[in-house]
Amino acid sequence: MRRTLGAGESSSILLLGVCASSVLALFLSLIRSLSATYFDGMSLYSWIGYPLMQVGFVAVVLVYSKARRLDLRYIARVNAPKNPKQVLLLPVISVAAIMTFLPFANLWSSFLGIIGYHGASASMPAFGNVGSYFLALFLLGLLPALGEELLLRGMTLSGLSTRGAAFGIFMSALFFSLMHGNPLQTVHQFGLGVVLAITLYLTGSIWAAVVVHFFNNFISVTLTAYLPQVDALIMKLGYFNWLTGAASVVIGLFLLILCFFVLYKMRGKGLRVVSGGIDYDEFSIRLTEDSYIQKPNPAKEFFAFFGSLFTLKGLRRTFGELFNVSGVEYIGKSQPMWGVYLSLGLLVVYWLYAFIVNMI
Repeated sequence: MRRTLGAGESSSILLLGVCASSVLALFLSLIRSLSATYFDGMSLYSWIGYPLMQVGFVAVVLVYSKARRLDLRYIARVNAPKNPKQVLLLPVISVAAIMTFLPFANLWSSFLGIIGYHGASASMPAFGNVGSYFLALFLLGLLPALGEELLLRGMTLSGLSTRGAAFGIFMSALFFSLMHGNPLQTVHQFGLGVVLAITLYLTGSIWAAVVVHFFNNFISVTLTAYLPQVDALIMKLGYFNWLTGAASVVIGLFLLILCFFVLYKMRGKGLRVVSGGIDYDEFSIRLTEDSYIQKPNPAKEFFAFFGSLFTLKGLRRTFGELFNVSGVEYIGKSQPMWGVYLSLGLLVVYWLYAFIVNMI
């Protein structure tokens, strides 16, 4: 069975998933009674449409993997994280991602409002009872985390990463943002896509990305359902108060980088071999009698790494190490890319259609 996907092939799988979901949604829209019937303030079309979209994603991945003899478990990293303790950081990553990208999302939303965009962010029920809340968590929170992660991070990211970590992270995040077809969510979805891709790299598990994605959805649904005042306050960060928004971005970004650093160290690296006054990575040489093991200073290591992110050399080293831990085979820039650009072009058209419709 094949264990490597090319960038073009993985992008084509994404496009097939979006097409399958769109076809299912089209057939669902033909049942007019679903749009006219409401449950807890949201139409049955929306209640059924959310999970049906994920059915389309998962079906395409399973059928394509079977037909093309792909090792889905290996490619999609369907396994536990490298270190079980990494799971403890996943909720913190979700909160830090919201703190980092929400102010930018609010600025973008403000700009769209200024130019006359009047689309809605997402359909939500009225949450008239606790039953509809838990149903919404399952249909709007858990299922999208499972379906979208299997398609985007499991298949698409794996293929795009064969051209390099930076290309895989940012292109998969762009695909993730555009495929939702909701201009109001574009900025936050792109930032979340970057975070989810790095999380999968550092944990080696799609389940870690699913947990971060679910917590993001969980926070959104819960604030909308039971904390409307807090939700309204958060939505104003970076919009009515630039200082609060700036603080949110700085603190959130610092927490994200710190969590990613700790995730990386939890993979098992960290000991240094000191020989003749020179430090070596423990995996690059073997211990000798005149060598001794020294534990590094974690704080000193982190701040050195943090500072390196503001240099081109440091960024290149970071993306290089991200690729090393990704477990993906490097194919390079010579591979066919028509599938990537075709998928990108069609998703841009899909996004523009949603944008123009809500501008008219």
